[in-house]
Amino acid sequence: MSLGSLSNGWIFIDKPKGITSFDVIRKVRNFTKIKKIGHSGTLDPFATGVLALAFGEATKSIQFLSSTKEYDFEVTFGETRDTDDVTGNVIESSDIYPSIDSINNCIMSFIGTIDQVPPNYSAVKVEGQRAYRLARKGKTFELGSKKVEIFKFQCRTKTADNIYSLRVKCSSGTYIRSLARDIAEKLGCFAYVSSLRRTGIGKINEKNLISLDKFEELVHIGDHFDYVHTIQDVLDDIPAVLLSYENACKFQNGVKLDFDIETLDTKHVLFISENGPLGVGKINNNKINPIRIFNIVGKRDVDK
Repeated sequence: MSLGSLSNGWIFIDKPKGITSFDVIRKVRNFTKIKKIGHSGTLDPFATGVLALAFGEATKSIQFLSSTKEYDFEVTFGETRDTDDVTGNVIESSDIYPSIDSINNCIMSFIGTIDQVPPNYSAVKVEGQRAYRLARKGKTFELGSKKVEIFKFQCRTKTADNIYSLRVKCSSGTYIRSLARDIAEKLGCFAYVSSLRRTGIGKINEKNLISLDKFEELVHIGDHFDYVHTIQDVLDDIPAVLLSYENACKFQNGVKLDFDIETLDTKHVLFISENGPLGVGKINNNKINPIRIFNIVGKRDVDK
């Protein structure tokens, strides 16, 4: 990945355990002095791993980042906890521990598109209130299911008598805690997620990460640029089309353009000038339709 401007670029943080994703953003905002920061999906406080942060105009590209995510996690069998993770209170227990073979046979039924009910301790809204707030107050409520997709799923190793290490590749919006809960239910036992690490978002993986402390240190000495990724880097899995000066100016003004090219077999296209990204749109019936415009390249500079 190439260097980019932090003010309109991306940073991939290795989120530490014990703080929220918004704690990370607040800290980064404080030492970078950049107010406009977004993310491609939160992690629970007990979770670690890939937290992709977008700055400035790059926040407009978040919606086009791959929605595929990968996780390594440990499941502890023998207990159910109210949060479905290690931070919760034990509500049921048993001495029934499944074998690694029975777990692998079970998780095969989860591959594909499934209906998943989020944990009660989640940010899902119930009549305008976050579910976790209602759960903390002891309120009784039911959450509806939603469609998620599981692409790959395996139980890797047994790390203790009742603890197993699993790996999953899934769509955005999948709750790993719900997977553990539902697997245990199918196996006739109890379980919760005892550790969780996000290892990838699309093509972003652990090799691209920098720790929060190291990033702060490098920003203070002005040596952080090797870890800044451009919009073009992050969106390089969608086609890019170079526009002429005239068409670039029109695109930046949100004008639909005639474009002499066959309709691309893709949902989105990144449009660029010689000096950088202009925005994302789509091509239908030889027409360019702008969706999101990046105010990075000045209208006078699009083709200088």
